[in-house]
Parts: sequence; C-alpha cells; structure tokens
Amino acid sequence: MAQPTVSEQQPAHKFIWGDGKRMLGKKLTDQQLLGEQGTSLISLAVSKMGYVWRPTSQHDTGIDGEIEIRDPASGVVSGLSLKVQSKAVSNFEGETEEGFDYRAQQRDVDYWQQHNVPVILIVSRPPTNEVYWLPVRDPSGQLRERKFHFVKSRDRLDDSAALGLAELVRTQAQGARGIALRRRERLVSNLIPVKSLPSRLFLAETPHHQPKAMGQALKGRELTFENVVRSKQVLTVRDLTDPQYSFLCDRGTVEDFPTEQWSASNNPVVQREFVWLLNSCLRQFLRTSPGRVLFDKKSNVYFFPAQVAGSPTMLSYQGQKKLTAREVVKVLMNKKKGHLMGHRHSAMNAQFAKYGDAWYLEVSPTYIFTGPDAIKPSKYAAEWTTGIKRFERNNAVLGQLGMWAEVLSPATDLFAEPYPHLSFGAPLTFQLDRGLDDAAWTAGDEEAALAGNELPLGLF
Repeated sequence: MAQPTVSEQQPAHKFIWGDGKRMLGKKLTDQQLLGEQGTSLISLAVSKMGYVWRPTSQHDTGIDGEIEIRDPASGVVSGLSLKVQSKAVSNFEGETEEGFDYRAQQRDVDYWQQHNVPVILIVSRPPTNEVYWLPVRDPSGQLRERKFHFVKSRDRLDDSAALGLAELVRTQAQGARGIALRRRERLVSNLIPVKSLPSRLFLAETPHHQPKAMGQALKGRELTFENVVRSKQVLTVRDLTDPQYSFLCDRGTVEDFPTEQWSASNNPVVQREFVWLLNSCLRQFLRTSPGRVLFDKKSNVYFFPAQVAGSPTMLSYQGQKKLTAREVVKVLMNKKKGHLMGHRHSAMNAQFAKYGDAWYLEVSPTYIFTGPDAIKPSKYAAEWTTGIKRFERNNAVLGQLGMWAEVLSPATDLFAEPYPHLSFGAPLTFQLDRGLDDAAWTAGDEEAALAGNELPLGLF
C-alpha cells in the first residue's frame, strides 16, 4: 500500500471525530478569560455593597451588565439601575501611585451617549484584584472625553462606592428619586456647649449710665470689668464690694445673685441682658486665649490679629488627631507685581443661644480682610470674601470649626490661670443611621479632599 503524501497527512491542529469529519478546535483567548475575571470582580464588589448585579446575556454591545440599587438593611430593591461597561486589563496605562488612565473607543463613547440611564465605566486588573469605576458623564452631566483618569483613592469599586452609585442614579436617571441608604454617620454641629457660667452676678447703681461713659471711666486703668449698663445700674461678674471698683458704682447699693436667677429666666429682657453679659465675658476670654483673639465691632466677628504686618501668623494647637498648626493670618500678595495687597484673618461669628435648660455658643467660621497695614479693612474685602466662600467646601469649614473649638477649650496651663467666668466643651455631635456621601456632593472638587482634616466627620 502506498504511503500518504505529506499534503494528505492530518494537520496537527485538526481532529477526526467518530463520524470521520474533520473540524477545527474552538479557542478561548486569554483576553476572554481576563474579561470573565473582570466581571467576577464586579459581581463580588456589588454583592458586598448589598446591591444587585445582572450581567447581560449578549456580549460586544458596549454594555456588560447593570447594577440595581438595593437597601441592604431592609432588602428592598429600588427599581433604580445603571448600566456598566467592563474593561479588564493586565496593566494600567500611565499608572502612578495616584492613578492611571484608560482610553475608550469612540464607538463605545457614542453608544454610551444614547442611554437615558447612567452608564459607568469599570476598569479592573484581575491579577491584582483591583477594580475602579467612573461615570461616563462628569458631575455636570457632560459626556467625558475618550480618555478617563482614575484616582485610586477615590474611584475604587468597593463598599465605599455604594452611596456614590446611588447618588449618581438619583441625579442622572430620568425621573429617579433615589433612596436613603442606611449608613451610620456622626455629624458634628457648630453648637459648642457652655460648660460653666459665672458663679454669681453683682448689681449696683452707677453714675456711668451709658456703655461709652463706663468705657471712658475705665480708660487708662489696668482693670478687667465685664459688665452691662442698664437703667442707671451696672450688672457684672466682678465682686463690686471690692474697693477697686468703688469709682464705678455706689458700693452701698451692691446686691449679688445666683447666676441661675438670670440664666434660667424666661423673661426676654432678662435673658437678653444676660446674653450681653456673656458676650462681654467672651471678649475677655478670647483676649487672653492663645493667639490673642480680638473683637471687631464693625463686622461683629472675632478674629486673629496680625503679629507683624506683611508676615503670616501661625497658631499651634492640639487637634483631635494630632498636634496641628494653622495659618490664621495669611499674607496676600499680587502674584504679577509682587507687592503686598493685604491680609486674610481667620474669624468667627459667635452668638449665645439657649436650648432647653442648656446654653450653647453657635460658631460660624468666616474671614475678615485687612489692607497692607493689617489693621484697616481692605477695599477688596467684599470681593475676596465672596471668592473664598464660593471656593471652600465642607472639610475646609470643618477644619476652621475644629480650630475655634480648640481655642475655646484650651489645654490646661500650669503657669496661667484659666478664665474663671466661662468655659466650653466640645462641639455637639449627633449619631444618624442614614447618611449622605460627601464625595458624591463634591465630585471633581479636589480641594474638598485636601482642605482641613482636624475633624474627620461631616458638618451641618
């Protein structure tokens, strides 16, 4: 029998099945396996959030599945969903410690634009179990360019992404209302409890019937005298039986009262006068505090004065996490011409309020702006104030609040007597079982993530 020629021999890549037919073997590429591993990472991450992951049955359409928002606490599904395009890669393009890039195909971008529900791009690296996400539209709703930049610390697809996904659906899906997801959150308020009030109050007749006249009588004397003048009488926290105060009042008319007689009164006139006296005490308290905080009558705020015009002023204090330093007076220079334009001073509005039987100081951080001499108000003050208020976000205000809370509760000093007539506690906090994702509200605002970090939680 003749031997078959080389051309008639069975090729190595073909197989002969039982019926004698020849058939090419099917292949499963490494990229297909990588894609399956990528969708498995998505499924695992979504299930850990408590959401629902539904992969599509058809491939190569530009959409690989959808995520439906579900309340993990109650198990209720919302009917709100977003579409997912999954891209699994072996290596990230342009990778740094901060992030990496992904360049989408134009046909995918065109397809995403047609959807009336949010679409997110998920890029994963299965060998390292990393998976990240970004909405294909930016926070303003505009479609992104083909190049997506992922920030590793911000865009990881894990439990922390749950609220961001829910907020994305609420803001971008047509007719969607969204749901409030369970999330334990501690809110820090701007109400600072008054821990102690003056022990007693003193009242006496005075010949100085107006605050201005009382100020003139005290001028040139090294005498601290917190007071309220009303109806030819002076109310103060200082013991008026002391001879050093004899030039301010008729000592024969001095009466003293327990502070509760004024602090607990529901009479609006008495309560208003008590608040005036507390404000007088607060001004003295802050004048002797770290940084020597002063009161500006014109703007009705407390502020840090500049130690030297043209030089910044730093304040060191013990924050909740670590020893912290903050620039409380910032020098403002003209970047083009290089000359001094003015100074920005950290400041606060502060007012006393009574809720129930307790007194609080309501603190609202702000700024004042002075000119080159660091004393007179800057002619640019209104413009600069508007600009910084527009720029600052929650964390920056929170950092300012933390600083003022520390100023109001200074550490014990063995070499200095604490102010005896007023003291404060830590800002009032509240625990909630449902919360909002700050990152979803400030998406794209890198300054919000970098500003003040003394207090780690949300301010309202």
